[in-house]
Amino acid sequence: MSARRFMMMICAAWLLSAAPAAAAVSDREPASGALWLAVIAVASMSWVMACRRWWLPLLIWGPIAFLASELIAELGDPVIGPAVRDELGAGYVLQADLCSALLVVMPLLLANIQLGRHSSRWPGQTER
Repeated sequence: MSARRFMMMICAAWLLSAAPAAAAVSDREPASGALWLAVIAVASMSWVMACRRWWLPLLIWGPIAFLASELIAELGDPVIGPAVRDELGAGYVLQADLCSALLVVMPLLLANIQLGRHSSRWPGQTER
């Protein structure tokens, strides 16, 4: 292989590596059905945990809040956000924001309900 041909291959590889990826932005976003299934799973898991102890849903609140903030930050990005709106529509962005809010609020809501039930009893009062 000649030196000229070798240099041409190096330049072509360098130019191709700098080219933008042709993958769609929506490939990296979760489907709206998966988001709603996650809401149902977190709500049911929080309800079961809250029935055992009122503070158990608080254990899953931190990681869920972090994951929801990652999704919202990705949709709010000045480059990725408009591309997602163009590909998937404003309805997807609305559903993703609503699901993220429900994912964050649901464990706190169920823990608060169970705490209210336990703290409203008088000392020595038994459950009926």
